[in-house]
Amino acid sequence: MKMALSGLLIGLSTMPVMAASCEAPAVQGEQQGKFDASGEVCFQLPPLEENYVSATLEGITDARLLDASNRRIRTLLEGGPADGQQSLLFALPVNQISSLVLHGEEGARWRFRWHMKETTPLRGAQVMEPVSPTLQQLAKQLAAGGTTAAFWQARQQAGTPLVEPVDATHKRVTFLWRGARGNVFILGSPAGDHDPLFRLAQSDVWFRSYVVPADTVMQYKLAPDVPQVEGTPRDQRRAILVSAQADPLNPHTMSGPFTDRWNRSSLLDLSRGRYFTGEAMAKPLRYGTLQRYQFRSERLGNSREIVLYRPRSPQPVRWTLFLFDGKTWQGDYHTANVLDDLIARHALLPINIVFIDSLDHARRAKELPPNADFADFMAHELVPWLRQKGIVLQRNKTVLAGASYGGLASSWVALRYPRLFGNVLSLSGSYWWAPKGEPASWLTRQYQNAPHYPVRFWLQAGRFETGGPDGGIYKNSLEFEQVLREKGYRVSFHPWSSGHDYAAWTEALVHGLRDLSGLTRQREPATPDKAQQQVLQGAEQ
Repeated sequence: MKMALSGLLIGLSTMPVMAASCEAPAVQGEQQGKFDASGEVCFQLPPLEENYVSATLEGITDARLLDASNRRIRTLLEGGPADGQQSLLFALPVNQISSLVLHGEEGARWRFRWHMKETTPLRGAQVMEPVSPTLQQLAKQLAAGGTTAAFWQARQQAGTPLVEPVDATHKRVTFLWRGARGNVFILGSPAGDHDPLFRLAQSDVWFRSYVVPADTVMQYKLAPDVPQVEGTPRDQRRAILVSAQADPLNPHTMSGPFTDRWNRSSLLDLSRGRYFTGEAMAKPLRYGTLQRYQFRSERLGNSREIVLYRPRSPQPVRWTLFLFDGKTWQGDYHTANVLDDLIARHALLPINIVFIDSLDHARRAKELPPNADFADFMAHELVPWLRQKGIVLQRNKTVLAGASYGGLASSWVALRYPRLFGNVLSLSGSYWWAPKGEPASWLTRQYQNAPHYPVRFWLQAGRFETGGPDGGIYKNSLEFEQVLREKGYRVSFHPWSSGHDYAAWTEALVHGLRDLSGLTRQREPATPDKAQQQVLQGAEQ
């Protein structure tokens, strides 16, 4: 399942066909029914002033917002499970008729609950003196009666963000937006929060500057005129999703060419080179094959897609990688395609990949944090099924990998079944997690109190991941690494100048696989360095 409001999404190149007739709902309500042979339901939405729409979908696999000419404006949901429930938050085009088209399986029951409300931008415009030399010069020009026209023309040619040198190991990065009415926020900032941008005097320039390590890599979105919404502080925080979109002046992205701007994140890459380039992700498989299966788990009581990548090799393939959140890894980032090319160029050993779909947000949050049933599904259902498919695991050449909850799940499943799974590749693992009523960092304590098992660990975390529960993921990962080291585990920790996103995780995956397979030597464990300390102090502005 790929939700447009929570990550990147590869859009479709063809436009959906409009239903023969669209129902015109009230601004708030609930409807339900059963999909006919067309598998489609259509709602014509009213023209509103500045607005937002909150909606809940059940039994619906795809949802798209269309304009009056049936052209797609925004993909809201794609490839969702037919038995899932999804929450959406988006805006309708201002003062224009639009349509919401929902798709599902023939005969499946669907439910649609919604609330459309006109609103105003959240108050938050702040004026701040810039520290960027370029913006300081612009401020002087504006004070003397000048305009921003030449500045924006230069940005159009050079792109954004604005990057300026600080010293040998740091850069000043200034994010920019032109012409918002009330506010602009950044989603995915180096400070790890939804930071507001500042307005330069009374001009159309909105900006925020950060000093970051010179090897920073991160994805981000900019959200102009975030609306004021009803509900809890959490509801207001989520309102950034209404308008969060790609930076219009940054041509760099990790998304496909047909992805709309709301489902595309912009890429800031100050590193020296990447494995996951647009060219690499677009390459067809030339060394291996990709097969998709629907897998029914009796222990979990649900079905999910399992995708198997298998390299062609005259010798048995000894390494196997399990990737949680598999539909994101392959659907959005074409991981098999990138690794296939690396295998073909002998930059990576031949490896089978098992992509495990996480279905939807609710079931992901239930299954990936330490869950005995999920670990049992891996050991007693998935592994025997793989044997039937001809994939026989070797414990010391089997890698559990994932990001965030997926990193946590990798360490949990290895603790439950260390005789099956011998390597953990954890990317920004959510080691702060604990069952309700328990202190934070529950899994770290489990390892502290359990016997030593024959498992190796390769841990990654972003230097910008300093906020959130229990001090942030960077700190939690360092604490987990220390406990493992004291228990005698083979473990290495790898800090990345990044936040909580796939721009770093995709690269770290390759580095981790190369390290674990012996193609490169593992580095010594890291400790917070000057770059980390500077990030902890926050942004310049």
